[in-house]
Amino acid sequence: MAIMEKSDLVANAVGRIVPEAVNGRSQVPYMGVGKYRPIEGKASPAIRTAADYPINGDKRVTDLETALRKCGLHNGSVISSHHHLRDGDRVALMALEAAAKIDVKDLTWFPSASFPSQKSAIALMESGVLHHIEGSMNGPLGDYCTRGKMHGMGVLRSHGGRWQAIQDGEVHIDIAVIAAPTADPFGNCDGSHGKSACGSLGFALADSIYADHVIVVTDNLVPFPCVPWQIQGHRIACASPNWWHAFCAMPESCAMGSPSRRERAGSHWLSSATSSR
Repeated sequence: MAIMEKSDLVANAVGRIVPEAVNGRSQVPYMGVGKYRPIEGKASPAIRTAADYPINGDKRVTDLETALRKCGLHNGSVISSHHHLRDGDRVALMALEAAAKIDVKDLTWFPSASFPSQKSAIALMESGVLHHIEGSMNGPLGDYCTRGKMHGMGVLRSHGGRWQAIQDGEVHIDIAVIAAPTADPFGNCDGSHGKSACGSLGFALADSIYADHVIVVTDNLVPFPCVPWQIQGHRIACASPNWWHAFCAMPESCAMGSPSRRERAGSHWLSSATSSR
């Protein structure tokens, strides 16, 4: 990996040789049990305000590409996604492919996990749209990383370690894309019901709290309020005059939880949404 060639290597407390920097960020090698003491505070989530919302509370936009543009996607952005839909998730890859249409480069994809169905992300790494992946990589993506073909260094995290990295500011998410089996036009969403129901959306909670911009994608748009909800719609909003948060509905074929659903052909946009200040 090019990033390894440019990094100095040091021995940690157990004698393992590790890089001093990963993807341009300085690292603290393992010092031993009880030896390292964090000295900085946690990251601060943006303060949301009703001034960011449309008066009617409807945040829909036309499609994912529009939502990403509204969110200010740019070269080097960090895009996150969750893996509750496992190998049936098509939303994360749709977001990355929409980013490619905007002609941005060197994105960091920060999934809680990735799967073989998302192997097309390899082409996006080879074209320079994606710089590297930080998250569990299964199947072809894991093999691609193991062979050292990414422009940057792959970073694996436990699920709890991922939340800690977000809350401690080690990883700052520019845009979170949350596939939600059920959502309302305000952005309240949940995974417990709907035709693509997956259960909890807990892996996306930190993303919804700390990301600068949040896009919720659903194939089951329900009237406000979505009950129950796990991710609160007030987080799906802009935090400053120049920030956008968006809500958009996804095609039926985006997030399928079973082989029979994954085999469905064709799709249509139910609706989409955004809010501005």
